[in-house]
Amino acid sequence: MEQTNPFTLINQAVMSYDLDFQSLEVEPVSLTTYGKHGDLHYKILIDGHPYSIRLLPKKRYIESSLPQSTSDILTLQLRYTDYLRTQGIPFMERVKPANEAFFTTITDPVGLHWTCCLFHWMDGHHVTANTIHTAARMGTLARQLHDVSLHQHDICFPYIDHTIVYQRWLGDLQRLLVSRMPESARNSLQEYLNLAQYHLDTAKYHQSPSFQPVISTDLNSLNILWNQNQQIIGIVDHEHIGATDRVQDLAWLIKWYARTEGIGSHDVSGRLAKSLLTHYNSPTVLVSQDDPRLAALLWLSGCFNLHFVERTKQLAFDAENNPIGYDQFRLHLQTYRLRGERLVGLLT
Repeated sequence: MEQTNPFTLINQAVMSYDLDFQSLEVEPVSLTTYGKHGDLHYKILIDGHPYSIRLLPKKRYIESSLPQSTSDILTLQLRYTDYLRTQGIPFMERVKPANEAFFTTITDPVGLHWTCCLFHWMDGHHVTANTIHTAARMGTLARQLHDVSLHQHDICFPYIDHTIVYQRWLGDLQRLLVSRMPESARNSLQEYLNLAQYHLDTAKYHQSPSFQPVISTDLNSLNILWNQNQQIIGIVDHEHIGATDRVQDLAWLIKWYARTEGIGSHDVSGRLAKSLLTHYNSPTVLVSQDDPRLAALLWLSGCFNLHFVERTKQLAFDAENNPIGYDQFRLHLQTYRLRGERLVGLLT
């Protein structure tokens, strides 16, 4: 399919905001480096002033089983960013389109439909190799985000239960067992799926005293901006704002902020996990490290996420045409089994 020139698309998007401007410059590289959402995210200069623009395709996560966003959900998400700013949360500030709308829509020259979100740029840097200090700061921020959500009754999101998609992925991987996979590889996969089912059964149990619905957003390392004094100065992504619960959200945060050597590393530290939980719970203990649901969701977040599932499928497919590839397939499963042991061990 013919691709639209980024400048042409961004210029059309900025024009849809009905801004009176003389110059437009686009940074040469998209800021979108992770994810399968299909969004285009750029830093631009409008009359010399920096902005962040995100263009969302009509169909996001096309090749994924993750839930699709809708215009109604996007409106709620952008309304919620306004609320967070009134509560002292340093979320990026959106540029308001004309007629009190929350976003604009365009159709590009090749007929594709895009939703346009424009924000004032926030300067800062990412921290991906964490320390006791950064883990503590994230625990404090998460507690603040969760607590302010309890006072917002006008914006209601549907509750997202992560175990639903985990169960769907489990079914996808179980179908690999009927392939021409050798017995040793099949046994390794079956053992892994049994372990995943065990954690799923534990994670589905919602009678934990820690269970409390809250509203949160994606606080991974690439969505948090820090200044030179190691203070959090901004949150820069709105696309995953929605209803979750404290334990479900904390499992993801521990996975991210217990990492000591960056995003690509499986090295994690119990001291960092404890720092995050300690500062999240202060001054009132709400989440226990002994909660079995927290351990189960932590395992699932790190060892049964979209990346793991897609990599497992790809390795199994490749090995069908090259049986030597089953050695790599088994090593992949063993690597994630060890990762799971490290993650669950963070809570002991």
